[in-house]
Amino acid sequence: MTALRSASISLSLLLATLAPIRANPEEFANIQLTAETGNAEAEFLLGRAYSRGEDVPQNAAKAAEWYRKAADQGHAKAQHNLGSLYANGLGVGKDDGEAVKWFRAAAEQGAALAQDALGFMLEQGRGIPKDFPQAVAWYVKAATQGLPSAELHAGLSYLLGDEFGRGKNYETAAQWLEKASAAGLTEAQNALGSMHENGLGMPKDERAALELYRQAAVQGSAKGQSNLGRCYAFGIATQRDLVAACQWLVLSRDQGEVTAGVQLNELGNALDAAQVEKVKQLVADFRNTHPSKFAPASR
Repeated sequence: MTALRSASISLSLLLATLAPIRANPEEFANIQLTAETGNAEAEFLLGRAYSRGEDVPQNAAKAAEWYRKAADQGHAKAQHNLGSLYANGLGVGKDDGEAVKWFRAAAEQGAALAQDALGFMLEQGRGIPKDFPQAVAWYVKAATQGLPSAELHAGLSYLLGDEFGRGKNYETAAQWLEKASAAGLTEAQNALGSMHENGLGMPKDERAALELYRQAAVQGSAKGQSNLGRCYAFGIATQRDLVAACQWLVLSRDQGEVTAGVQLNELGNALDAAQVEKVKQLVADFRNTHPSKFAPASR
C-alpha cells in the first residue's frame, strides 16, 4: 500500500486547479493597468495569465513576480500559487521552505488548496520537519471544504497511517475515500475497492470492489485496469472471463503497470488464436473510444 500513497500524493496536486479562462485583449489590458496600481486581485490575475500563457507568452518568472505582489498583500490564491512555484522550482529557485511559508499563509486564511499542499509538505518533511498528525489535520481541514484531492489524501492517511503504520483508522478512511471516489478520483476508487475486497473497516464486499475498479478502469487508471483484469481472471464477483481479463491487463500493462504484465504472462497460454484476436479488438475499441484517457508508455 506504500506505493499507492507515493503514486497518489504528488507535487502535481500542488498546482492550481482552476480551469483556464481566456480573456480578450481589452480585458487583459485592463487587468494589467489595474495591477500596476497595486490592486491585489488584478496582480493575482496577471500572475495567473503569465503562468498559463493567456494573452501573453507563458513566463513563470513573471508569474512569480506578480503573484508575490498579491501575496504580500495577503491574497490567499496568490500565496498558494507562489508556494506551488517554489515547491516545483518554476520561475524561482526551488525552495521548500519558501513553499511552506506561502502555503501556510494561505492555509491559515482557509484556502483549501493551500491546506492540502501544506499537509503534503508536512507529511513528506519538505521544508519543515515531518509531522504526520499535523499533516492529517490540514488534509481534513481542506477535505471538510469538499476538496476532492484532500478527501483522497485524508482517506489514504487514515488507511495507511504514517511510515510506521501509526494513525490508521479504516472507518474514517472509508468515509473520506467514498467522497473522493464519488468525485471521480481513480486512486480513491482503487483504494476503496481494495478496502471492500479485503474487508478493511467494513464487511467484505467483492461486488462493490469490482464496481469501483471498473469506474477507475474506464477512466484510464492503469491500477484500476489491472484490478479489474484480475477480477475477471479469477472470477472475483463476476464470471471468469479470460478475454475480458486480458483486455484490461493489456491496457494496464501498456501504461507501465508491472503487475498487469506479470498476470498476462501467466494467462498468455490460456487463450486460443480467436480469443487473442478478440482481445486485440477490445483493446483497440477502448483506445478509440477513450483517446484522452489512454496514454501508452514509451516502449
